[in-house]
Amino acid sequence: MQALVELTRFLASSQDLREALQAVIRCITDSLDVQDCRIILAREGDAVGHLAAASTAPDSALSPAGVDLEAYPEIEQVLSTGETLVTHLPVAGSPVAASQIAGGPGPAGCLAVVPIGFDGAPQGVLYVLPRSTELTGAQRSLLELIANAAAMTLRNAQMSESLSYEKRMVSLHRARVEHRIKFFQRYADFFESAADGMVVVDHAGRILFSNPRASEISGYSNAELDGAGVLRFLSRREIGRAAKIVRGFRAGVYPRGVDIRFIPKAARAEAEPRELILNVTFSPVLRAERAVLFMFRDVTLERATEVELRRTKEFLERVIDSSVDAIVSADLTGRVLLFNRAAARIFGYEPNEVIGKLNVERLYPSGVARQVMRHIRSPGHGGARRLEDYRVDMMGSRGETIPVKLSAALIMEGERAIGSVGVFTDIREQLRMESSLQTAQEELREREKGLALAELAGTTAHELNQPLTAVIGYAELMLRQLPPDAEHRPAAEVIHEQAQRMAQIVQKIGKITRYETRSYVGAAKILDLDKAAPEEE
Repeated sequence: MQALVELTRFLASSQDLREALQAVIRCITDSLDVQDCRIILAREGDAVGHLAAASTAPDSALSPAGVDLEAYPEIEQVLSTGETLVTHLPVAGSPVAASQIAGGPGPAGCLAVVPIGFDGAPQGVLYVLPRSTELTGAQRSLLELIANAAAMTLRNAQMSESLSYEKRMVSLHRARVEHRIKFFQRYADFFESAADGMVVVDHAGRILFSNPRASEISGYSNAELDGAGVLRFLSRREIGRAAKIVRGFRAGVYPRGVDIRFIPKAARAEAEPRELILNVTFSPVLRAERAVLFMFRDVTLERATEVELRRTKEFLERVIDSSVDAIVSADLTGRVLLFNRAAARIFGYEPNEVIGKLNVERLYPSGVARQVMRHIRSPGHGGARRLEDYRVDMMGSRGETIPVKLSAALIMEGERAIGSVGVFTDIREQLRMESSLQTAQEELREREKGLALAELAGTTAHELNQPLTAVIGYAELMLRQLPPDAEHRPAAEVIHEQAQRMAQIVQKIGKITRYETRSYVGAAKILDLDKAAPEEE
């Protein structure tokens, strides 16, 4: 018991694990008559154990290089059961015998294997060879107490090593932080005056440094930012993408100009937090320190404006594309920049065949495009830089002539012309309708002439019939009363004959149905009665 007290006192003061385990061996050899005693460290399932301490010099069977536990079933049994094993030598299946350990032949003895355990499992064994052939109960209890003291030593050593390791890690981290502070101090003035927010993070995403502008944009103080994980400040929608970016730092991938949604501190308490859009550039300039520099600026207003402009642009494109008139725009070199669907229908080209590939002069007959441009620049066709309702012929994809009405203007940027735009109205159908209308009007005029002539002829025939009837009647009366040889009979016959002829003419006039003329004298024309009043079959 005195030896055990001395052992515990020594173990409480010792800082060296090997000395402590050797003291355990000395306590056993001082208290018991043993020919050999060893401490073997191993766990259940290990194939090789470690000889930590021994009362004699190690032999070939139990060397410091390691103990082949498969050759020692007694050790494996104690590690598996956690119970003390006392057995007689030789042990079946084990190469260890009293003669081998003692260095020579001797009488058969016993073997005691005591588990050394903590944390609920054996961590090794006391391997003891007493000189006697039997081990008393008191001796066995003493060996188990000493084994427990050795277990406490091992555990304390493990805890001490863990604490020492943590202390070393803390010291190392503090040294790294101090080194980083010194390193970053060189850039402090630049960071302080920068107009963009700047944050330095390590490859794990922890913030190491932030400048005042970063605090202004985020609403968090520099103390709140330093040491925090950068992902906790982002919108939930961005965490996955941001985590992927942080992982990419280890592979040397540093994106530039990335838009990331950020929730400022003032908006955290809102039911639907207001988000800022930060345009972030990641820089590997601090790669030697395993740190990454974030430079960012608030582009929320710019992105909202871009969205509005994009919507307006898309709306105008839809309006232009839905126009029934062809709209074509070109730069000052004549390269076509805009060609809507109506233009494709009128000119016969597909937009992808024209935009950026075709010169606008190809849509005009030779020389007409330059003439049109001169009219646009002159003030006499709708005003300066404008041309309104200009009748011009265009050229289709198959070389056909396309009559259009053109309204055009120069596109100005301040006082400088940068292009032109033209609106073309296809008037082919309009011209066809005007031609048909003109033909119909001419036919109507001819019909009106014929109708007026027929009315006049009817009136004339009606008015002339009565005097002609009287003339013919009196001529016939004179012919009846005059003898054949009368002096005035030829005159009466002429009157009668010409009156009959006049009656026939009047009869034809009454039958006029259309307006037909024939040449008379020089360029004069008179009514052709034979054609105007055809006789019935």
